Amino acid sequence: MQIKTRTVLSGGETGQRQSFRHGVVRFDGNWSLDTVAREVAERGLTALVFDDPAIFADHEKAVGMCLDMRVREMNVLWSARLDTVPSDGLIKSMRLAGCQQVDMTLDPDEAVEGLFWARHYGLEVRIRNTNGISYAAERILYTVAEREAIAERLAGLHAAQFDLAVAYFKAQRYHEVMLPLGKAMTLRFPMNDLCLNLLACLSAAKHYPDQAAGLLDQAGYGCPHPVVFRNRDLLKAWLASGGDIKGARLRLEPESLFIS
Repeated sequence: MQIKTRTVLSGGETGQRQSFRHGVVRFDGNWSLDTVAREVAERGLTALVFDDPAIFADHEKAVGMCLDMRVREMNVLWSARLDTVPSDGLIKSMRLAGCQQVDMTLDPDEAVEGLFWARHYGLEVRIRNTNGISYAAERILYTVAEREAIAERLAGLHAAQFDLAVAYFKAQRYHEVMLPLGKAMTLRFPMNDLCLNLLACLSAAKHYPDQAAGLLDQAGYGCPHPVVFRNRDLLKAWLASGGDIKGARLRLEPESLFIS
């Protein structure tokens, strides 16, 4: 495997800033994860993009790679590109190894099966036909009940718990957010900036803007997810417009979607 580090630059009111650093992995004919594991450890990466569908064409080897990631305790979130229909076993192995999002290019018959298994394990999905046309015009969403079922199905997976916490927040079930979020953090959810960001969203929803600002400042250390900068700019704009004086609601954005 070959890996290169990529940095996404995020703009905003204070100009362009270093925002989100992740590794991009491509297949070189060698299934060893040594180089990838070393890069993750040395650079402190918490996110990867497996950008080559060839990695997942051989399901047996791909499942073995996912198991190797878990044995090595590579605590990262990642996305993957697939151009062959995935099986139950492959998608489950990917999810347990940290996969958060799949970008699939499949013919119509394969797309139905691929979408079923991806949704069964709670992955974010982008899916298009082999001609490049997307099957879905909008982001494929999950209900709260679906997220609850997935979190129960994958009870020991930090990302499933975090996704449930986000689902509760979006449904305005604020009193239920902390239990799955606490579980996600206890299970070592790798992107602490997203946890702090969700706490900031919760603080804003409960009308504690100063607390939200402090949490966003903490989330901004290092190279956080771009949503942190977007929310910091939303908070600044809200303050500049006199939102705190007018009593206007401060609405910040939670995020579980990975970048690919």
